[in-house]
Amino acid sequence: MSQLVYCRFPASLITVTRKVLVSALLWQLAAPAQQLADSAVHPKLIPTLWVQTSEEWRAVCVQSFRLATHLLDQALRDKKWTAAVEQQDKYRNLPPAVVLDIDETVLDNSPSQAREVRRGGAFEATPWAQWVSESAANAIPGAVEFCRYAASRKVAIFMVSNRDAPMETATRLNLTKLGFPNNDFPDSVLLRGEKPEWTSDKGTRRAWIASTHRILLLIGDDLGDFLSGVRTTVENRRALTDAHADKWGRRWIMIPNPSYGSWEDAVYPEPRPQNPAERLTRKLERLRTQ
Repeated sequence: MSQLVYCRFPASLITVTRKVLVSALLWQLAAPAQQLADSAVHPKLIPTLWVQTSEEWRAVCVQSFRLATHLLDQALRDKKWTAAVEQQDKYRNLPPAVVLDIDETVLDNSPSQAREVRRGGAFEATPWAQWVSESAANAIPGAVEFCRYAASRKVAIFMVSNRDAPMETATRLNLTKLGFPNNDFPDSVLLRGEKPEWTSDKGTRRAWIASTHRILLLIGDDLGDFLSGVRTTVENRRALTDAHADKWGRRWIMIPNPSYGSWEDAVYPEPRPQNPAERLTRKLERLRTQ
């Protein structure tokens, strides 16, 4: 016959045990939130570190501009060659040009992103404007050399950026300090808002250049540097890219930018979630495991 045994524990031990059990229960309830928090390391930490420390990033940038140099020579020999979908006819005898984006294509803004990571916040207009005003960005590896070569071949260099128009003076100073050529005539740097029709979609600016120059190459870090209408779904962006598959590595050169771009909004439903946790949830939902 079994007997019940009663043990008397100190009240302090019972209190501690109760706290441990409650804490364990709360931890179990919070496990999904903790997993989310573990994934919520600042979204630009790893890409910024990759850009600033990896030889892989430097190598692919140099490789891209070396390819661009090789293609430039081919394009100069072929009067039918144009890189811009906005350029349709009557361009064969126009003077040649190349069109490049600025941020993360010729200028490395990873220090600005590093400041963002250290602040622990999201992109903000005021710190960004402060960074631009410093004219302190380094050149993307290979960019200066390519632009100097293009200039030596009498090819005009246009830079089309979604920096705001008031940033032009600081931007030009930064480019000049780094030794980029062809930066002294008024219309070589085309920023958003300089004309009413120059919106964040760069198609109107590419068309403006195409009216006076034969565009040999487009070089950028975002799909919008090559095409209009890229702020759409992941599936539509894929279709756009595939529709112009013959241009990649031939007339269009993409520079790697893992930190930001029009691709990011494509993973969200419209409108873009304002809450960072919700944005993270949407990104996690987009991940494929097979």
